[in-house]
Amino acid sequence: MEFYAKSETKETIKDHTNQLLKRFKLYQKLYQEKLPLTEEDWNLLKLSIQYHDIGKADLYFQNVIRKAMGLESVPVRSQYQVQHNVLSVLAIPEELIPDSYDEERLLYQIIAFHHERNQPIHQAEVLSNYEKNMLPYKKEIEAHMGYAIENNPDVTRLNLISIGDRIRPSDGNIFHRYILLKGLLHRLDHAASAHVPIELSHDLAVGDYVNRFMERAFNGAKKELQQFTETSQDKHVVVVAQTGMGKTEAGLLWLGKEKGFFTLPLRVSLNAMYDRIVNPDKIGFSQITDDHGETATGLLHSTSLDYLLDTIEGDDSRLEKVHAQSKEFANKLVISTIDQVLKFPFFYLGFEKEYATMASSKLIIDELQAYNPKIAALLVRAMAMIDEIGGSFLIMTATLPDFYYKALQRELKQPNKPLHYGEFIDDRVKRHNVSIREKSILDCAQEAAVAGKKKKVLMICNTVNQARELYKEVIRQLYKEIVHRHPEVEEQIETQTWSEIHKVVVQHYPNVHLLHSQFTQKNRKRLESKIIEFAKSEETGIWVTTQLVEASLDIDFDVLYSEMASLDSLFQRLGRCNRRGIKPIDMINVHILINDVSGVGSVYDQDIYQRSLALLSEQNGLLLETKKHELIQRLYDEEALAGTAFKAEFDETLRQLKSRPLYEIGKQKAQSLLRDFQQNQVVPAMFLELDEVQQAINDWENANKRFERKEDIKRAKRKARRTIEQYSVSINKFKNLSISDFYGIKGLYIAECQYDTKLGLLTEEADGFFS
Repeated sequence: MEFYAKSETKETIKDHTNQLLKRFKLYQKLYQEKLPLTEEDWNLLKLSIQYHDIGKADLYFQNVIRKAMGLESVPVRSQYQVQHNVLSVLAIPEELIPDSYDEERLLYQIIAFHHERNQPIHQAEVLSNYEKNMLPYKKEIEAHMGYAIENNPDVTRLNLISIGDRIRPSDGNIFHRYILLKGLLHRLDHAASAHVPIELSHDLAVGDYVNRFMERAFNGAKKELQQFTETSQDKHVVVVAQTGMGKTEAGLLWLGKEKGFFTLPLRVSLNAMYDRIVNPDKIGFSQITDDHGETATGLLHSTSLDYLLDTIEGDDSRLEKVHAQSKEFANKLVISTIDQVLKFPFFYLGFEKEYATMASSKLIIDELQAYNPKIAALLVRAMAMIDEIGGSFLIMTATLPDFYYKALQRELKQPNKPLHYGEFIDDRVKRHNVSIREKSILDCAQEAAVAGKKKKVLMICNTVNQARELYKEVIRQLYKEIVHRHPEVEEQIETQTWSEIHKVVVQHYPNVHLLHSQFTQKNRKRLESKIIEFAKSEETGIWVTTQLVEASLDIDFDVLYSEMASLDSLFQRLGRCNRRGIKPIDMINVHILINDVSGVGSVYDQDIYQRSLALLSEQNGLLLETKKHELIQRLYDEEALAGTAFKAEFDETLRQLKSRPLYEIGKQKAQSLLRDFQQNQVVPAMFLELDEVQQAINDWENANKRFERKEDIKRAKRKARRTIEQYSVSINKFKNLSISDFYGIKGLYIAECQYDTKLGLLTEEADGFFS
């Protein structure tokens, strides 16, 4: 008799278990010397693998699978629906049970909780299914598996897997052993179920690839930051480094030969980094095989599969496998957002998989300054936990709040590895001649319009609404200038609508654009590509944007107009002007506008904004990198921020994380806490009329009828959703906007609002251009 583990793949329990054992053998070979596990621990993990799914041999469970496979049911004597992982605990032969209470408890809980279900255990029902649905088939099960199951089940074993008796930090050293062993069982089980390897390209070293790239591109010369990180591979490292210091190469050199995770806050930045790392003309850390596609470097964020499908040639099923490899942390290097790999401080159900992976890996946090105080507190907590489990971390940031670093030092009371700190700031490169102006950015539209005829002008607002108004004002000023030179133009326009005015202006000045977060995915992608191409070209013009461009896009403009913001955000914006420091700065190239500033108290903390304004008020003229660093240190001085809401939020979040109860929330909830869950994804109703969208809706609704296999249904629905999402916009869920569910597609909504391809989402009528 065959005993099945999976209905979709018709995989038997024996086949699935053997797949885990195969991966276990490789993993033990790679990490036996690196992980703090004894030979007994490895044996315990192997035993848990052998018996983790044997409870699926319960004939009640088999009939559920057989029905899904279209097979006849088998006679069942006990009709209770019992968790197979609990039955597995009873199946381990008594002679294989460890002698000590702690080891026994460890083994049972690793197996029982490899599926996290907060359900009570009814011992009589479990025993009934074991005795009536498994023991009569003991010989068949043992023949199928190749090893024995227990003949006299001891139901008292189940007392050690009650929800109230779960292993916790108060249990001492056993807790970290439990995390490692259970986390590794999760990884092995999930990799086997997904049919992907446990580790890929394990013989490659990203540091070697970086060194070869440096040899080709720079004759082997390395910057001071890169030398610092490369010689600190065995340490935790925190570095503050300005733009142009080669941070990406520095981070990869620190990884050396080890498995690594490289995190950034924005998906568009991750996509660009992924392309650069795998590009053979750049770093070239890539290994492509027929069976697995790209194996060396993985990309992991909420839309990474869509990005791979859009940018890499190949059939969908193969790219889905490439994506699955990254989801299971198989690649030697994974480029990721933090919500994919750093949820473990929430102690969610199943957190051990992420946390255990960190024990054998090195983690890079880039652009720490981009995270809000709550997320920064979580990252500090995560770094301390990584140290406890035996991992390593590197924090790279352009600006580092003083009290963040002091908090990290306090959390690392007796670290397993030393913490090294370095600052890499160079005043030899002079980039910015600054003017602090008591004007609104709207008042600068006319002079920016003039400057944009001869230079590349970037204008950054704090809010989308302000950016729209500024763009309209720039268009208005350019239109006035056109009419002044060509009076006949005005006579040719019947009604001065937005569309007609805009059409006239772009005919004369094609490089005047608006970019912000409330364009559809399709439009935003086009605009992001366009601004990058424009920045590289010899053309002149004006781009009006929001803080979207602060860190996500590699662009370099001649002149910057920016609303005042918090200093760390403001200095990031400055990095988009004269980025390489090779343009003359005898004239002012940065205009900071401090009147009628948008987003204060909503986008930027009120206390931090006011302190930033006070610190910057007398900084007209040449602004050196050391001065920027000094101002940031003063802005985020721990004593100076005492009593502010900003620091209170950080301190309170860190306190809550340190005392957070275990096993109370699910993975999705933990992920939402790390994402911007204040957003709704909406499709303006006008796009429902498009044939492409109608076809995608039809494909989604009929996927279950068209396909039988779950994977084919999921693939069809994913393709349909990707098409629809190209016309979607992310908006604040509290925005006063009428929305309705999108044909049953979870997380998508229809919005009753206007949309303009030049202005983006409009929540009010926008046709009255001069109103």
